[in-house]
Amino acid sequence: MKYFPNKSITNGFFSKNRKQIDETAKELCAAGVNDVMLSVDVFHQETIPLDPVVWFAEALLRYNAPRLRVHPAWVVNEGNDNPYNTETKRLLKVFTDKGIKASKGNNIFPSGNALKHLGKYYPPPVKVDLAVLCGSAPYTTKLDAVDCIGITSDGGVHVCSEIGNVYQKDILNIIDEYDPYNIPVLRKVLDGGVAELLRFAESKGVIVDINGCLSACGVCRKVRKALAAVELEDLSCR
Repeated sequence: MKYFPNKSITNGFFSKNRKQIDETAKELCAAGVNDVMLSVDVFHQETIPLDPVVWFAEALLRYNAPRLRVHPAWVVNEGNDNPYNTETKRLLKVFTDKGIKASKGNNIFPSGNALKHLGKYYPPPVKVDLAVLCGSAPYTTKLDAVDCIGITSDGGVHVCSEIGNVYQKDILNIIDEYDPYNIPVLRKVLDGGVAELLRFAESKGVIVDINGCLSACGVCRKVRKALAAVELEDLSCR
């Protein structure tokens, strides 16, 4: 059986009912969750009210959560002087004034909407290095050394790609059965990185335009998506 650390990274907003918030914090601590990181920054708080997140943090403190931190996202890096980081620092102070420490956070990678709206704060993108190996990019781990998972609102369990759904199978079974070497596309990434994955796609007749991809991870996702679409089309034609 493979087990992951009892860590939870969450936006902290699931209810405006203070009683429900308190009960949830109590249940989490009783279940053995020992490290909670609350995403707090200008981007999360654009759509998420701050008060319920504060109430949740206070409830976790009441029930003696072993470790509680706020986890920001920085534009470029924490030291960069821009209005987004200034507002994030103001929001973090609400929590640090209560004795809740802030993690180092994440530096936003300029792609998609981040590149569209925040591009002026970043240097021009460089050509993607296809020789980079799985797990070497910031905030990633090798597919055969996963130390955390993500669960989406539709029940999807993700490491890098979806490996199961909690509405269809027990989470412990999904984790226990996960083996990237039994998934052809993931094995190619582990064996030779994105370059090997591209060769595998070409052998299947799938040619992917990677212009516009800003990272090896971006190339990997685009190629795997194209391969999945072809596989789905093949199944529908049978």
